[in-house]
Amino acid sequence: MSENLDILDLKTALKVVSGKQSLAEDLLAMFIKELPAYKTTIKNKLEAGDREELRQIIHKIHGGLRYLGAPALMAIISQTDAALFELSEPELKDSIDKIYFEIDRVLKMEKYSRV
Repeated sequence: MSENLDILDLKTALKVVSGKQSLAEDLLAMFIKELPAYKTTIKNKLEAGDREELRQIIHKIHGGLRYLGAPALMAIISQTDAALFELSEPELKDSIDKIYFEIDRVLKMEKYSRV
């Protein structure tokens, strides 16, 4: 898994938002608020076998992550987004399990891990 990557990284987030810490923290808070719903949607699309809809939600998360410093989640989301249609069912399930793992790690964080 991406356990060797930081869960959250303020320095990365600040680069994207021109050094505005309050904006970075607001974006993180909004994103964290949406994570449980994203997780449920991923589960539903996976169970329905709807890879196109699954790809759309993963792509949406991928886009949102561009404004945050969440390297571990970004790594697995990027990998899954790029290869979703080439993955076998077991590989897809494994990737989704890794996404769930990283989402749960982000949900447990209250602040960025680095300043």
